[in-house]
Amino acid sequence: MGVISGKLWIVRILLLTFLLIFIGLIESFNISQRNFMREGLYTRAKEELLSIRFRLEASILSDIYAANGLQALVTARPSTNFEDWPQIAASVLRKGKHLQVLGLAPNDIIKYIYPLESNQAALGLDYRTVPIQWASVTKAREIQEIFISGPVDLVQGGRALVARVPIFTDPPMNKNYWGVFSIIINWDSLFSASGVETFSYSYNFAIRGFDSSGEQGAVFFGEQSTFENAFATEDVHFPYGSWVIAASEKRDLLKQLPWYQSNIVRLQGYPILLVLMLMAFIIYRLYTVANERAMFDELTKLPNRRYFIFTLQHFFELAEKSKGKNSFAILNIDLDKFKSINDKYGHDAGDKVLIACSERIRSVLRASDIVSRMGGDEFLILLPRINRISDLENISKSVEKAISDTPVIYEKKLFNIHASVGYTLYQSKYVDIDDMLKAADEAMYVVKHGLA
Repeated sequence: MGVISGKLWIVRILLLTFLLIFIGLIESFNISQRNFMREGLYTRAKEELLSIRFRLEASILSDIYAANGLQALVTARPSTNFEDWPQIAASVLRKGKHLQVLGLAPNDIIKYIYPLESNQAALGLDYRTVPIQWASVTKAREIQEIFISGPVDLVQGGRALVARVPIFTDPPMNKNYWGVFSIIINWDSLFSASGVETFSYSYNFAIRGFDSSGEQGAVFFGEQSTFENAFATEDVHFPYGSWVIAASEKRDLLKQLPWYQSNIVRLQGYPILLVLMLMAFIIYRLYTVANERAMFDELTKLPNRRYFIFTLQHFFELAEKSKGKNSFAILNIDLDKFKSINDKYGHDAGDKVLIACSERIRSVLRASDIVSRMGGDEFLILLPRINRISDLENISKSVEKAISDTPVIYEKKLFNIHASVGYTLYQSKYVDIDDMLKAADEAMYVVKHGLA
């Protein structure tokens, strides 16, 4: 019984191992798939960040170069009063997408501004008296190139970039400095058009490089931690200087996807596993049923001949190896005149007798004893740890008494059952189990013939 149970346990362990391996494979593939999807999202985010960089550069430069005509006009007519300034400035503003204010400052003193409304206070402003603005004007003059400063907070609200365009009357020598042309670029409009606002909903976004100072500049939009945890950075280039933009995860990128999309491997793998385990369970169940039918008597539920012989062989080999220390015995039981019950009352009556006898035999045996129906009305009992004939005789009498003491009732009929019990104890003279079985069989026939 233990050997057979061991085989079933092996099957169960194999099924459990298969289950764990398959779950491991599903989770491994799920992790790989999620990493692949995450990399795809990273790639897409990097492409979006690159697109933002291009749009920022294009928007700022297009607005700056929209004012190039005014710079050329001043260079051509440096001593002219710009009586048509409102018309010229309005034309420039229409060409730019994010231009907010234009200011023209001969000798670095603002003389012309557009639109004039809300900006009258700036007229006559000498940049030299405002250190912060004077620094950017000076920088533009020194590098003889457009210089983008800021962003700065505007008095009227909001933020803006200030592009300083130095004007010289003797290009390309640039020895005669005329003044500066200042272009105010609306920050909110620029960011909205560049896709920064939309991008910031999904990712942390930050910019460093205040006053076009690039990598070494201060962070002026977003948080420093975005740069520390960035999965992508890009340089935004200007005629002079640059910014650095960066993006980092605001939350796990996969949370941007529908749950079923980020768990597609699990949604496919576990139903397959369920089907496979169902099939395995059915096969296992068929195996156990077949095993039970192969090893147990269907009528009495006792071990059958095959099971008994298999177990007997195991005990015989143990006894041989231990030189008889692991001794055991066999009882051979035959029901007397059982054939007459079958012939007279039918097989149902005979089956009733066999079931009753099997239960009575088991009731007087130890848990370690093995009783088997060998076929017909023959039963064999294997008794482990039996060394003395006297113990064997007592067990034999108990079995015979349990079978015979009480009649078997079948459809109001009483059958008095008698049994012939023969036995043998393991001895080294037995060559194999057939010798033992033959000896037990002969002992039973001695008893049967003695009764007859």
